[in-house]
Amino acid sequence: MKEPDYNLVLTEEDKIRISFTKKHGKVERFIVQYFALINSRWRSIMRVDTCHGYAHKHTYHLSGKEHLVALSKQGDDINPIFTEWSGHIRRNFNKIKQNFLSN
Repeated sequence: MKEPDYNLVLTEEDKIRISFTKKHGKVERFIVQYFALINSRWRSIMRVDTCHGYAHKHTYHLSGKEHLVALSKQGDDINPIFTEWSGHIRRNFNKIKQNFLSN
């Protein structure tokens, strides 16, 4: 089974990495990670993934702090979460970056 893994370029300084696996037409695992080029370095700003068996969101801050929020429980249907958050990050990356820089 091939796992799509690609970068969606938003601007010269903003990109989203999207990686997922599907089984029988349903997303089984995914990573949606927003990066921004800050001070000549690509920084992870937000990551939504299922790497620990459930969907959760990591929000990073320039100060080094990380905020983690569970978005599902193990066994939940993660298709809507994948769709919702990949769209949310795409639409709101400027606000998400400002939050990263201000906290």
